[in-house]
Amino acid sequence: MHILVAKRLTLRPLVALDADDIAAALSNWKVARNLAVVPYPYFPADAHDWIAGLAFRPDDLVYTIHRERLIGVVSLEGGGPAPRLGYWLAEEAHGRGFMTEAAAALIDHAISTRRIEAVESSVFVDNPASMQVQRKLGFVTTGLTQIYCRPRDAMVDALTTRLDAAAWASRAATPGRAAA
Repeated sequence: MHILVAKRLTLRPLVALDADDIAAALSNWKVARNLAVVPYPYFPADAHDWIAGLAFRPDDLVYTIHRERLIGVVSLEGGGPAPRLGYWLAEEAHGRGFMTEAAAALIDHAISTRRIEAVESSVFVDNPASMQVQRKLGFVTTGLTQIYCRPRDAMVDALTTRLDAAAWASRAATPGRAAA
C-alpha cells in the first residue's frame, strides 16, 4: 500500500473499512450535490460496491484523505497521458485548504511515477470553492459543457479544465513558490 504524506494530511488507497466514513460524508447534500455520479442518498453498500469495483481499474489512483480521520477522497482516473482529477471533502473539512494540499500531493506523485502529459477535470459552475482549488493548482479553463448530475437528477453547466504536466513542473520549480 503506497501512502502519500502532505504537510497536514495523509493519503492512502481505499480499504473496505472506509465504507462507513465515505457513506456518512456523501450522505450530506452539500457534498453530494457537487458530484456527478454518486447516488443520493448514499449508503454504506454504495461505498462497498465502489471500493470493490476499484480492483478492476488498476490504472486509477484513488486515495482517501486523512487528518485525524477520513475527511475525503482524491483520485486520478482513466490512466493514459491525461487522467481525470476527481475529489470531495466531508463538509466539516471545507474551507481549510485541505483539498488543494491533497490534490497537489497526488498530482506530484502521479507526474513523478507515470507518463502523464496533463491532468483534466471539470467543475460545476455553481461550485466556486472547487474552482478555487483548481485555480490554486494551476488548472486553466478549456471549455463549458453540461454534465448530468445524478444527485440533482439534472444537467448542470460545468467548466472543463486542464493542467499541463510541464506547467506543473515549472510551477513547482519556481523559487519561493510551493506547488500548491
